[in-house]
Amino acid sequence: MSNAPLDVSVGEIFGSGVRGYSRNVVALSSAALVTLASYAAFRIPAQSLYRDDRILLSIAVDLVGLIVGGTLAYPWYSYALDAADGRPVDLRKPFATPKRFLAQGVGSFWFWAAVLLGFRYLFGIPSLMAILFYAFFGFVIADGQDSGLKALGTSVRLGQGKRTVLFAMMGLFLVFNLLGAIALGYGQRNVHYALAVVGLVITTSITLVSGAVLYRSLNKSMKPTSNQRRKS
Repeated sequence: MSNAPLDVSVGEIFGSGVRGYSRNVVALSSAALVTLASYAAFRIPAQSLYRDDRILLSIAVDLVGLIVGGTLAYPWYSYALDAADGRPVDLRKPFATPKRFLAQGVGSFWFWAAVLLGFRYLFGIPSLMAILFYAFFGFVIADGQDSGLKALGTSVRLGQGKRTVLFAMMGLFLVFNLLGAIALGYGQRNVHYALAVVGLVITTSITLVSGAVLYRSLNKSMKPTSNQRRKS
C-alpha cells in the first residue's frame, strides 16, 4: 500500500461532514432511517436463524438485507454529495434517474458479498480490502455513473497511491460510528435500542457527508492524471 497524503485534512473532512449534516438534518436523517430500517428488517431474522444453527441461511438473509439496504441508500449518497458540495439537497433528484437504483443494487451485491463472505475467511482481510477498494462506488453512481460495475472500477482507481491513508480514514470512520451505538453498551432495553438508532443515524450521516468530501478530493486529484494520459 502506498501512502501519498490526501489533499484535504482530517479536520476538514469531519468538519465538513458535521456542517453538511447540520444544514440538511431532515433529508439525510430520513434517508439514513430508510437504509438502516431496510437492513434491520433482514438482520433481525438472520440473527434468529444463526442462533438456531442455520448458518448458511442466516448468511443468505443477511446478504439480501445488505443488498436491499445498499440499493435504497442511493438517495442517501446523492444527498450527501449535495451537502458536501454546499448545495441545497434536492430530494427529488435521485428519483429522476431510477436506473441508478439498479446500478446501486449491482454495486451493492458485489461489494457486500465480498465484505460479508470475507469475514469468514483469512481473518476478515478480504472484507477490509473490499471496503478499502470499493467504498466509493455509491458516490460514483450518485455523481452520474449508470453502471454498478464501472462504479466499482472507478472506486478502485480513486484510491490508487493513497491506500494507507484511506485505511487510516476507514478506521476513524469505524470508531466514530461505534460511538453512535454506544447506548447499547449500557443495556439491551428498548430505550437503549432507540438511542442507538438515533446515534447511528447521526454518525452514519456525518460519515457519509465526510466520505463525499473525501470522494471529491480523490476525484480532483485523479483528473490531472487522466488529462496527462490523453495528451500522451
